[in-house]
Amino acid sequence: MVFQADNHKQIRLLMSFLLIVLIFFVVGIITVRGIGSLGNLTRTIYEHPLVVSNASLGAALNIARIHRDMKDVVFAESPDELDSVLRKVTEGEQKVYQQLDIIRKNILGGEGKEFERVTRELFTNWQPIREEVIQLVKSGNTKDAILITKGKGANHVFLLETRMLELANYARKKADTLIASNQTIQGNLEKNTFILIFLGVVLSIIIAFVVTKRILKTEKILKDKNNTLQKALDEIKTLRGIIPICMYCKKIKGDKNVWDKLEEYIEKHSDADFSHGICPDCLKIQLEEVKRIKE
Repeated sequence: MVFQADNHKQIRLLMSFLLIVLIFFVVGIITVRGIGSLGNLTRTIYEHPLVVSNASLGAALNIARIHRDMKDVVFAESPDELDSVLRKVTEGEQKVYQQLDIIRKNILGGEGKEFERVTRELFTNWQPIREEVIQLVKSGNTKDAILITKGKGANHVFLLETRMLELANYARKKADTLIASNQTIQGNLEKNTFILIFLGVVLSIIIAFVVTKRILKTEKILKDKNNTLQKALDEIKTLRGIIPICMYCKKIKGDKNVWDKLEEYIEKHSDADFSHGICPDCLKIQLEEVKRIKE
């Protein structure tokens, strides 16, 4: 029964240690996954909203440059100057389309995709207005070209710049949302990690207390048993070997060939003491002897 009880205690102790290992394993898994989530969110913020915001601002800047170049188209004084300015317009247009492609690739959410589609369509619709101005300039009708550039051309540019700013604001809001999610994940990770570590520490303290208590208890039991055994050994004196005893008087031959009475010899070689009495057989003999003497 004692052996089974010890086995049960050992099993419970082993299970407790395994539970501690499991807790810290879970802490490690949660921490690694949390760090991975934070890393993914950080990468998403960098690769998507910030990229979209920068591309939107870059596109808005290039649109403003194209609009400025279109004013130079109107006031070009020679065909060579006109061709040089038109090359700048074409380069600016290509840059805007490249930046719109970046926005389309990286923008998040259906609303963002719709923003990009409408903005691209609006920019594409600006091309016929610019072409009309260029044709008027080439035909020498500078006055009408100036009116279009300052009129519907400027209005179209204003709409484009507004849409680009809306795209940039949308991207920044997405970044703010992702940052808030990042902070929430970080807070939950810190809280869960703290709770699990606290549970692990508490359980470790409890197990350490139980183990220490068992060790001290076992040590006390062993010490008591050792004391009891030592006391018994101290009290025991064993008579060993062949003891020479007289067959008549029952004296025993001891050290230095001295014959001692039986009780004296035993008292010398053990811790036993004698109290004298008379057995029934001897009592009977003695009574008969006394009776005979009286007669």
